Amino acid sequence: MSFHNSARNLKLRSEDGKTLLLLELRDTKGKWHNRKVRLDDHIGNTDGWFIWGGSNFTRSARDVALENTPWGPKLCADLRMKDGGSRGRQGVMLSDKIQNVDGHLRFLGP
Repeated sequence: MSFHNSARNLKLRSEDGKTLLLLELRDTKGKWHNRKVRLDDHIGNTDGWFIWGGSNFTRSARDVALENTPWGPKLCADLRMKDGGSRGRQGVMLSDKIQNVDGHLRFLGP
């Protein structure tokens, strides 16, 4: 199951040049757990596009934000291209690759 259906209080925080996702996640017994994950360990920037299985997107990102959509949370940012340009605002659906497994976040492969 995608994590956002059993999560609340999602927010982003910048820490040591990385982007963290903080949230409360419900386990199968209904208990809520505080969780945080460094998104830079799972998401990168490939010439101005987000990429799953990459890393350190924050290094080349500006205006990082979390957008709520009907399909779940979307990570958005302006990502720098190799030539220094920009493709404009980009987004990646976190709900596509993150699951809740009994109160723990699990990332699906790229």
